[in-house]
Amino acid sequence: MELQAKLQQSLAHSKRPRTVVRGLRAVWVAAVVYGEVGVYYWRIGRCRWPEAKAEVKTDTEAEADAEAIAGRPTRVAIVADAQIVDHYSYGQTGMLLRIVEFFTDIYVRKAYLVLQDVRQPAIVVNLGDLMDGGRELPEGADEAWLAEYARFRSVFRNRAPAARRVFEMAGNHDIGIGNTVVPHALSRFHRRVGATNQLVAAGGHRLALVDTLTLESDDPAVRSGARRLVEQLRIQRESSSGAPPTLLFSHVPLWRAANTPCGLLRQSKHGALLSRRGYQFRDQLQRNTTEYLLEAVRPQAVFSGDDHDTCSVTHPMAGTSETVAEHTIGAFGWASGVPVASYALLTLSPGAGGAPPAFALQHCFLPHQLGIYKAYVLLLAASLALLARACWWRRRLAAAASAGGAGQRIRAQAGMRSRLSLLPDVLRAAGAVALVAAPAYVACILYFYVV
Repeated sequence: MELQAKLQQSLAHSKRPRTVVRGLRAVWVAAVVYGEVGVYYWRIGRCRWPEAKAEVKTDTEAEADAEAIAGRPTRVAIVADAQIVDHYSYGQTGMLLRIVEFFTDIYVRKAYLVLQDVRQPAIVVNLGDLMDGGRELPEGADEAWLAEYARFRSVFRNRAPAARRVFEMAGNHDIGIGNTVVPHALSRFHRRVGATNQLVAAGGHRLALVDTLTLESDDPAVRSGARRLVEQLRIQRESSSGAPPTLLFSHVPLWRAANTPCGLLRQSKHGALLSRRGYQFRDQLQRNTTEYLLEAVRPQAVFSGDDHDTCSVTHPMAGTSETVAEHTIGAFGWASGVPVASYALLTLSPGAGGAPPAFALQHCFLPHQLGIYKAYVLLLAASLALLARACWWRRRLAAAASAGGAGQRIRAQAGMRSRLSLLPDVLRAAGAVALVAAPAYVACILYFYVV
């Protein structure tokens, strides 16, 4: 009787399940806040603007201050291939499509908002492929296209339109490429988004946003805009030795010899850019297009997208001993076929004190979304195991009290049936944890819709 009384007293004071629930609530809230908010600030905060500061040589401190003010760098963020998911991406419809859209959109929304808040770029260049199925929507389906573009704008909201310029290039998913450019898609892009060929002055440089998709068309009417901009750059370069250096932006990477290595930052098992062609896409521009661009523009550097992965190569300049580096920027979304999404930070220095303009590029990486989901799954498994152990311990004390301390009866109740009967208790305890963790998750998501 004395043993039974002690067991009943121990049972009465046992708070193991409740203690575990409280602890897991704290762990899950911390995990959700970090996984949905904190990791974005951490990853983007770690990647800083590169230095491209020209040396200032002046006679007096006042002149040095004036030169420093005049030579302040311009900071440019480069993103590529957001390709917001739609029906044309994976063929989904209905609720499944809405779920996929939500989880892919919220990732990009969070990354772009934090990028603006933490890095505060003066210019953002989007290298194209704004939507996955922009080219597929038929002529006359402007309402459907506008709905998708409004969704894109919601995800890529400019938080400082008065201070930040945003330039959106066309990608092959937006308008097609070469002889497969879709005329109404190109016209719609011009009307609704803007010009596909632009020349932007920034930080002592010229950013040449060239629509190389239409440049590869055999139709003179289609390629005329891109051709005109390239020839304008040629004339300015040949007629003026003081023309600012040009940085060339192209959606599709330039041609390069087969198996040219892309560098250590590449994530794909293919260490080099492939040379494939398919339905309205190609991995590289044609060789003659590449040679024409490099000969006419003579850029200081080339920036491209489309491949979804990072790649850095060097191209020879035809007829000279000079070379030019091309940097392919990885996709900004997590459902793009590479493990980790990425972007780039470009610093443009206009030069000062007689020093020439300079630039510097830094490749940056976003959170590994699938890694976050895997961490949640592991935490869920560990949580259920802890809850099961806590509930089993409480059940064991109850069994010992009812058995009056008889060891055989306690062991008899430890069989499979007793363990299975723990399931309702474990689910109730898990629900108590979710009662706090779920609102924390919702609050983290809402944060990116209200700030």
